[in-house]
Amino acid sequence: MSFIRRHAAALKHAVAPPSASVAGDARMHALLRRLGRTVRASRVFLAEVTRKPGTGGIYLRLRYGWADGAAVPMDNIGCLSCRDLPPGWEELLRAGRPVQGSSTPALVIPIFCGQELRGVLSVRGCAGRRRWRRFETHALKAAAVALTSAAICPCSCEALHAAEAYYQAIVEDLTDPLCRLLPDGTVTYANEAFCAFCRRERADVLGARVQEILPPEVAGELPARAGPPDALTPTFTRVFRVGGTDGEERWYRSVCRAIFDTGGAVCEYQVVGHDITERTRQDARNTWLNDQKLAILADAASDAIVVLDDSGRITFWNRSAEDLFGHTASEIVGSGPGRLFPPGYTPLPRIEDIRHAIAAVPQGVARLLYPDVTFARKGGSVFLGELSVAAVRAGSRWYCVGIVRDITVQRAREQVLCEEKDRTDTLLRIAARLNGSIALDAVLDALCEETARALQVPAAVVFLLDRHRGMLVPARSFGVPEEVRDCLPCIPLPVYERELRKQAPVIAVPDPVLRAGEGFWKSTPERPPRALASAAILHEGVLIGSLDVVMFDAPRTFSPGELAFLGGIANQAALAVVNARHFEELTAYERRLQASLDEKTALLKEIHHRVKNNMQVISSLLSLQGRLIENSAARECIRESVNRVKSLALVHESLYRSESLAVVDIGAYARRFADDLVQSYALQAHVSVTVETAEAITFSGDTAIPLGLILNELISNSLRHGFAGRDRGAIAIRIARLPDNRLVVEYRDDGVGMPPDVIDQPPATLGLQLVRILAAQLGGTIMFRPGEPGTVIELIVPGEPEEVVTCTA
Repeated sequence: MSFIRRHAAALKHAVAPPSASVAGDARMHALLRRLGRTVRASRVFLAEVTRKPGTGGIYLRLRYGWADGAAVPMDNIGCLSCRDLPPGWEELLRAGRPVQGSSTPALVIPIFCGQELRGVLSVRGCAGRRRWRRFETHALKAAAVALTSAAICPCSCEALHAAEAYYQAIVEDLTDPLCRLLPDGTVTYANEAFCAFCRRERADVLGARVQEILPPEVAGELPARAGPPDALTPTFTRVFRVGGTDGEERWYRSVCRAIFDTGGAVCEYQVVGHDITERTRQDARNTWLNDQKLAILADAASDAIVVLDDSGRITFWNRSAEDLFGHTASEIVGSGPGRLFPPGYTPLPRIEDIRHAIAAVPQGVARLLYPDVTFARKGGSVFLGELSVAAVRAGSRWYCVGIVRDITVQRAREQVLCEEKDRTDTLLRIAARLNGSIALDAVLDALCEETARALQVPAAVVFLLDRHRGMLVPARSFGVPEEVRDCLPCIPLPVYERELRKQAPVIAVPDPVLRAGEGFWKSTPERPPRALASAAILHEGVLIGSLDVVMFDAPRTFSPGELAFLGGIANQAALAVVNARHFEELTAYERRLQASLDEKTALLKEIHHRVKNNMQVISSLLSLQGRLIENSAARECIRESVNRVKSLALVHESLYRSESLAVVDIGAYARRFADDLVQSYALQAHVSVTVETAEAITFSGDTAIPLGLILNELISNSLRHGFAGRDRGAIAIRIARLPDNRLVVEYRDDGVGMPPDVIDQPPATLGLQLVRILAAQLGGTIMFRPGEPGTVIELIVPGEPEEVVTCTA
């Protein structure tokens, strides 16, 4: 139906003849202009069909044009004439069908005079157009019929009358009332629906003023002029209600369209009325259903929902609001929000603040959040709530929706969580401080101090269990005066265990000290302390002590959280006390081990010292005996024995003089031993002895004694035989460690050297026999080779990491 109305209006406007005062080409240009505006075209051209001589085909010659809002000048028409039609178009145009371009938004409508094709109406759409709508195509066809007489066909205006008849046939079929008015309001045409709406005959309606037929709220005021000539057609819409024939009210929406002439003046009005009663009723039913749905949803919400109008009065109150505040909807609706707050409390939200917030938001919606607001219930009790506000502007009015949530329990939980976090942080800090100390007294002092500060009490006492006495004995305290500290009582273990069985690991009032009786006090002070709470210090379920918080004045009651906190401190203290005790036991054990080690070291030194003294006595006795022997060979044997005993004594002396008592620095031992041997022989020649070691090499006693005897035999042999008849000699001893951890001892002198038969043959003397035997005892090898000059002897023994220790020089 709306398409038919738009079709009729567009057709009537397009083919309406221009003012009679306009003639000729201007009259046709005005017609094309109105047609282009109606169908929203950028260009409209009227072309005449001309036949080609000989072939009988047709081509187009442009007659009139309107493009880009202005008429095409006549001097530019010639350049657009004589255009050939694209293939296939001629057949479609002769058949009376419009042709649409495939690549451009163009439409060509044929114009006939009788059965003969006389011209075409070419229309090009505006930029962005994709297709032509159906009512626009119908309007162009109607315009083509009207233009047949106006521009192309020399016959009369029968086509215009045909278009008018076609227009009236369309609007007569409309069920909506329609009329045409002159600018002064005179009715020039009215369809049957309009006459039925006015309850008058058509003859009474035509020629009458619309203000006389319809009431003022329906007729309204029509403008006498609306805008410049090129302005779009103005349309006026109005909704009204009237009483029906059946006595029921009906709703209508009137659409009034102004028709302008070429001068821009209003020449006619077209008024169409639409019966919107059913739609209005359906909208009302939908609005009621939506309101009911919103009310149901609001009542189902767990939060209180309050709606205020622009006057600041409560208009809606859901069931959760009734449960939260205690006011029923009948009691609170219509009143202000001040009843929701305690007396003297600034109501939130403040109306002016919300209005300013809405004015600052372009969309007309403002959202505010108040996290902590104090509200009042019916009866005067208050609670802490969270208020979120959404204020919406609807036209010239605004509405405020407030959602209230009781956060009392939530804030209480948050406070409990904060307290638990603080206590956990405090426990971690106390544990770090307790574990940072290793002395038991320092641990107990820190425990008492941290407990008193954490629980905000003046004093704290730690008792440790004395199992021999069966008592909890006060060990350390904080905040207890000295005169009171000395007379703190011991707590009998059975009394404390009885209280533990009654009250679990943390004991509250009555305190065990008073339960113990006055007889346990050493002396009663003027202000005796009172233990308000005591936490058992347990390690693996075994009682090792207690941690008491003490007051001197008025008693204090501890909450369950504080008692649990005290128990947590006691748990941390149990581990710290056990660690401190283990450290003390370990320290005592180490002291006992050190004392035993010192005792054994002194004993070993004494043994080595006495062995050295005994060997010196033996060497002295042998020396005295050798002086009494007149045989030189026997006296030489005695002297060799004395040197061997001295080498043994020197090893023991080096052992008890060394710090470890287990190893001998072989370099220092060899230097001292060689010097003693040179002095004992008292040679005429000057003999120098050098000992070279790449690093400080040490040997165990078991290795140093055979090595010392070997060096004794070699040095003695060089002093007796190597430097005979010479006034100077040199002995060099080099001790080094091979890469495979073996030790090499190289002995070299610059004497006369050993005869080859002595080197190659088995040793005949006792000294060389001892050298080979001792080398085999060490598990090494010994090689004799001639030197230039002198003799070179190389001894290689395996390294023994457990017995041979290498020290840094």
